[in-house]
Amino acid sequence: MLTEELLLAWWRLRRLPGVGTVTVNEIRAGLSSPADLLSLTESALVAAGLSPQAAAAYFTDPGLSSGFERLQHWCTGEQQGVLLAGVAPYPQALSSLRDAPPLLWYQGDLSALNDPGLAIVGSRGATPAALDWTERVAAEVAAAGITVTSGLALGIDGAAHRGAVRTGRTIAVMATGPDRIYPARHQGLAREITQQGLLLTEFTPGTAPQARQFPSRNRIISGLCQAVLIVEAGIQSGSMITARLAADQGRDVLAMPGAVNNPLSAGPHQLIRDGALLVENSAQVLEALGIFTSTGPVSSMHSQAVPVLVTLVDYSLTATDVIGLRAQLPPAELMPQLMTLELDGWIQQIPGGYVRLR
Repeated sequence: MLTEELLLAWWRLRRLPGVGTVTVNEIRAGLSSPADLLSLTESALVAAGLSPQAAAAYFTDPGLSSGFERLQHWCTGEQQGVLLAGVAPYPQALSSLRDAPPLLWYQGDLSALNDPGLAIVGSRGATPAALDWTERVAAEVAAAGITVTSGLALGIDGAAHRGAVRTGRTIAVMATGPDRIYPARHQGLAREITQQGLLLTEFTPGTAPQARQFPSRNRIISGLCQAVLIVEAGIQSGSMITARLAADQGRDVLAMPGAVNNPLSAGPHQLIRDGALLVENSAQVLEALGIFTSTGPVSSMHSQAVPVLVTLVDYSLTATDVIGLRAQLPPAELMPQLMTLELDGWIQQIPGGYVRLR
């Protein structure tokens, strides 16, 4: 049972100077239950891995309790609280990692942690085609009972969350405190997520976004899930860090291929060369997760015949006059057809022309 006394004990341990997450988890692994920390003596803490100075400070330094009132206050809110590693409902898949966060702050529906999980991450500056693909796949995967996890960032992360909340559940792992939605434009999306999903973070309330915190949260994104799907990412991107973490954690890595002239295809293509599973639609994603569909893809978006005019539009910007030349159609005939294709979700108009979405 998670009590305030137990939370304070682990709060003090994780705040000891020079004692990192791995050391805290090693101590937890040596206990039959996290509650056993309450009965450990100073000498037992030394035997568990603390220095004599740290063990003494654990019992005597009042400063280690500083900030605990923020935890207490957060836990008074509706559908929000703190999870302690090793105590249900803290996710077992995450607590088994050497660098699992000892404490997780949450807001929303904890039952989202019970379903199989897929992480979807990618570039903040993704192409319209990749954003559309991600939102559709996330919606179809979530409809199949998979919780979609991402990082609430702009671009692919946001598309994954938006798709999933339409049909199922999603978890947003934040690189800020639970009360600091970043980016600010995702405040509305965050509210939607808490209605049928979960906001999750290892950072205390009030923590502002800092660059070093984003790679740290990536291990949580991958650790929560069976597999990680990378959609458009540069070679040196945070998404590639997430892919490496997933592989180190024993998770499957999936990648969506892209246009060879798109720099954001470099990351997924490298992962595929390294052994990641190439996926082109939600049926292939679900198959990778061990969920099979008798009818193939989950929706008609994959089986629907592609209109001829769509094949003349590239996944990168294609000028309207170029489309007209390829189709050998005058503007008076071309424009109504392009408008229809856009309404049907095949293409999107952007400054300078159109891009193909699927």
